[in-house]
Amino acid sequence: MSVPTDLRVLCRRLASTPADDLPRFCPVLVSHVLRCGEPLSAAQEAKGKDKTSEAPVLVHRLKTHITTLLTGKSPAGRFAAVCLIKAVIDVGGWETLKASDPWIRGLISVLQKPDPLASKELCIVTLTRIYMLLQDYPTLVREMATPTLPSFITACLQLVKPPASGKPLRISAAVAETIASALSKLIVLYPTTMRPFRAQIIAIFSAYVAPTCSDPLVAPQTLKESARRLLILLHCTAPKDGSGEDWIRAMRLSVKSCHATADQVFRAVHESWESSTGYISQPVRTDLEPCGGGVSADEFPSWTGLQAGAERLVGLLEFLAEHFRTPTKSAVAVSLGELLDLTSRITLITPPGSDDAVELNASIGRDEKAELWSVLRDIHAAVMRLHAAIVQRLGDGALPLATDILDQIARIFKSSRNVRSVREATYTLAKEVLLLSGPMLPRLTVDSAAPVIQSCCQDLLRAAGHSEDKPQVAAPASAPTSTTSSNSNSNGSKKGSNGRPHPQQNVTGNADAFLGPPSGTTNPTATPSPFSTSSSPDHGDATAAAAAALLPLLLSHLPQRHLSPEARGLVDRTAILAGSRPAMLASCLHPYKDSRGRHYASILPFLVGQFPRDQAVEVLRTNLLRAGAGATASNATPYATAGAWADDNDDNDMHDEDEDAAAAAAAGKPDDASMANGDGEDAAEKETAATAAEATPKTSGFGGWAPSTDAAAVAAAGIDANGNGNADMDVDSAIIAPLSPLKRKSDGAGRLGTAAKKQQRAKPAPTAEAEDDGSGSDNDDGSESSSVQIDMTIDDDDEEEEEEEEEEGGEE
Repeated sequence: MSVPTDLRVLCRRLASTPADDLPRFCPVLVSHVLRCGEPLSAAQEAKGKDKTSEAPVLVHRLKTHITTLLTGKSPAGRFAAVCLIKAVIDVGGWETLKASDPWIRGLISVLQKPDPLASKELCIVTLTRIYMLLQDYPTLVREMATPTLPSFITACLQLVKPPASGKPLRISAAVAETIASALSKLIVLYPTTMRPFRAQIIAIFSAYVAPTCSDPLVAPQTLKESARRLLILLHCTAPKDGSGEDWIRAMRLSVKSCHATADQVFRAVHESWESSTGYISQPVRTDLEPCGGGVSADEFPSWTGLQAGAERLVGLLEFLAEHFRTPTKSAVAVSLGELLDLTSRITLITPPGSDDAVELNASIGRDEKAELWSVLRDIHAAVMRLHAAIVQRLGDGALPLATDILDQIARIFKSSRNVRSVREATYTLAKEVLLLSGPMLPRLTVDSAAPVIQSCCQDLLRAAGHSEDKPQVAAPASAPTSTTSSNSNSNGSKKGSNGRPHPQQNVTGNADAFLGPPSGTTNPTATPSPFSTSSSPDHGDATAAAAAALLPLLLSHLPQRHLSPEARGLVDRTAILAGSRPAMLASCLHPYKDSRGRHYASILPFLVGQFPRDQAVEVLRTNLLRAGAGATASNATPYATAGAWADDNDDNDMHDEDEDAAAAAAAGKPDDASMANGDGEDAAEKETAATAAEATPKTSGFGGWAPSTDAAAVAAAGIDANGNGNADMDVDSAIIAPLSPLKRKSDGAGRLGTAAKKQQRAKPAPTAEAEDDGSGSDNDDGSESSSVQIDMTIDDDDEEEEEEEEEEGGEE
């Protein structure tokens, strides 16, 4: 075995560097250890046989240096030893683990010494890693983990134990979070060993589950999540097969605590809710502040004040949601009725001004009522997050709750849509419900979701920079402003008696308000969209991200027959302006047809224009082209075409023409090329065909795609005569194209263009000889025309043609 240079350098540096200077070299030392995995993980037999190798000597010397530093008197040396032990354990494998018993006991002793918190936190991480690796070796578990794990748990609980009243916490929130995470990992691996510490864990970490502003400590969100996960996993320590019952008991205790807290928080209203699970509301005192909690083992810490009560209720609802995100040891029975009963009670409380306003309690002051309406939005958002966790965990098992959940969404969103957290939770929950039972929703439920659809589109348009609500620029108080008289026009300019603006009148205001942000800065009032192709992404806008995830499902998982044309048009417009590829694909795959059976134009040209090199878009476009290749003008497809579907410049078309010409020559019939050159066709028919061809737009802009037979739709969509998109198109008119139904005659046959009809009126009728010689067409059905030209105009009435003839007669 060759001796790595890093191992030799590592031993030399540890021997020559003072212990107090080692923390500065810890990154370098750890990097050396990570490159010495081969000699550290080599078996003892191989080390003993190789007498000439220096590696076993250096490995022994390294372990001796680490043990000396760990048991030394220098705190800096102990910190360096902990760093090196963590690195050696990661790369050493079995050979290092079986000899790590002295290190385990030394690390536990460091937790009991007055070392810095950084050293203790690193000790906890290292010991957790060692115990997790020992789980794969039952012999090492019996010899090393079982004797030392109780001492480690005791040392951790002593660190996080709450101090006496009036004294500050001895550790930081980060160390408490590390301890909670470490115990959560070990409680699954060693449930029997951790069973005696169950009561201590509950007493210590209950304060972090749903903290309030009346508590002496401030817990960050990460600490709350770790503490909740730890308390939920305590059901693993239940004896025999009692883990499922213990989980259900903890869930019901949390639901009961939510009801008890709601009794105090909602005392300003007379609730019309009646429990379907047998819960009886407790009487409350109106002469004191709202309060709750207690000191018993089954209660959470006490709280006082409405704000603290709302925070406790939100924390308990999130605690219930965490039950569905944390895995269980065995199968459990969830009482969905109790959860739905709780959420129904909370969502029935709506602020004044809504349709379902509740009756107020006259014995409660105005200030408490105003504070209740302020905190109610956060409680409603927590309810929707709970529903989302239930649907995500239960999947199809939550199908019976879909209708009730959507009713609660509509009730909450009607009164709290102006709160960002409520909108974000609503979009997330609506996405999960649509994935669960979207295609089966009735029309009434879809109609009730109209405010959610509108708000989702508004958030995406605002994030993409296309918000319609422009901020009003107010002039400063010191700047004089001009008064508006009765003869002012709609643009705000002054007019005289003759209707013309006065040149001498000027409007004064703050000129700086009309200046944009300086170069290299960002407008603080504008939020860039993570889905816009013209602006930089803003990954911090969680509301826009949730709305973007919901938008494609509004097209793919909602019954489109239940959507109004206005709602479908708004969704299509938002998908285009926000640059949402999944939503645009869903719109093309799920075309819209109104109640009268009319198909609306597709947004495929916009999709191809924004994502021209996307494989999924190309597959969709190609399949639509193939599906429409044999379609006639009488076909009821929403993608009616004018002319050929294939690209005029496609090489395959040239090969097809050659093959057709060869086949026609073999059969003794004139081919299309000879007919186009005038063989068998008179001059009037050639002129008619040329005129109609000029009126037909080419389709090479989108690879042979003819967007629509509606000329106004094509113009509004920003597509030129070649089928190319216009980059300078009007944004507000883009919505007209997806909403305009395709114009067709009742018999389904195509119409000749206006210019072609004029030419037909001018030319003489063909003679019988011309019809008999086969020059008119080579179709088998005997039709007189060789091709059918489709009208690209909007109006199908014949009155317009008569008016044009009268105008032409007048001009002549």
